[in-house]
Amino acid sequence: MNTNEFGNKDYNKGTIVCSRCTYDENPLGATHCQKCRQPLVINAKPSKDWIFRPNLGWLNLILLSLLSGASAYFLWQQTQSLLTADSSNVPFNTVSSDIQLYNSMKDVPNVPSGTFNYGGSVIFAALSANGINEAINQAHPNFHLRYTEPRYNNPGNATGINMLLDSELSFAQSSQPLEDKHYRKANERGFSIQQVPIAIDGFLLFTHPDVTIPGLSIEQIRDIYKGKITNWQQVGGANLPITAFAFNPKFGAALNVLLGPELGDLSPKVEFMRDYTDGVRKVASIPGAIGIGSTGAILGQSSIRPLALARGQTNNYVKPFTDDGKQINFPALRDGTYPLTRRLFVVIRRDGTPEQAAGVAYANLLLSKEGQQIVEKSGFVPLR
Repeated sequence: MNTNEFGNKDYNKGTIVCSRCTYDENPLGATHCQKCRQPLVINAKPSKDWIFRPNLGWLNLILLSLLSGASAYFLWQQTQSLLTADSSNVPFNTVSSDIQLYNSMKDVPNVPSGTFNYGGSVIFAALSANGINEAINQAHPNFHLRYTEPRYNNPGNATGINMLLDSELSFAQSSQPLEDKHYRKANERGFSIQQVPIAIDGFLLFTHPDVTIPGLSIEQIRDIYKGKITNWQQVGGANLPITAFAFNPKFGAALNVLLGPELGDLSPKVEFMRDYTDGVRKVASIPGAIGIGSTGAILGQSSIRPLALARGQTNNYVKPFTDDGKQINFPALRDGTYPLTRRLFVVIRRDGTPEQAAGVAYANLLLSKEGQQIVEKSGFVPLR
């Protein structure tokens, strides 16, 4: 059995060429073009292995010429069944040609009509707070987005991706890259998934305002979350015990990125926060507290103190915000001078359905110049 680029069994041996945009990789059974989303007129794509690719024209000609009666009718029915088979069980190859850079949100084509569920990383709440959904709705009034809370777990990257794989979301928002297990699970369920980067974000360490040290090194931060540093006096501060907060690594990415293979050394005294509102409130109310999160999500919060960070064990501190605290230190995050950064992704379900169209449209809307302006306003580094 042949396999495709994702290791799936290659059931999709025939393709349909769109007569409007000439896209030639539409799988058998598709009713609309995966690129331009217009209704398809079946026209099988010729190739060097054409004898194994069913084409309605020549098959019908041969069948009508060579066969008659019940046998001809039976074979004709089999051909029709193959050409009109339900494509929902056919693995879908990821195609990125539909991810493009547009000037305005109105320029983004093929935005589907309907209500579509999304969710995942809580960091993306900064985009909602700065009007991304309103801007999208103004440009495409029939494209309705509905944030969907998880039923059993806290919101976060892992929860959102799993909800997407379980068909609870049309697309997911993530602040960490997809893992091999996610691709495998999608393939087992007959489709594929794709991550599209839309911004750069910085990790932010923030403390109670009473903590007055100039900054922390990455190694010091790791030792705090591993329980090796338990008092601010150990890093040049006041004699004040440290209370560390973070997102549960089952749902969020921060501790996974910070500790990596040493995640098993996480101190049992680290307390978990549900979202940024919860984290800021807890850190602001406990002297000596520290939290880890996102520059975009914490921008403009006056009840906590953001810390400058330094690589390794040095004291070459780089501030996450400008001196007035009103803007992200964009140059440092963009060129990597700031030591902890990551990319933000829209995760698309590739299955040839309106859910896929919604994910593609959302990614294109965020990557438009208008969308990237809102990305920057929300405290993230735009990609264009």
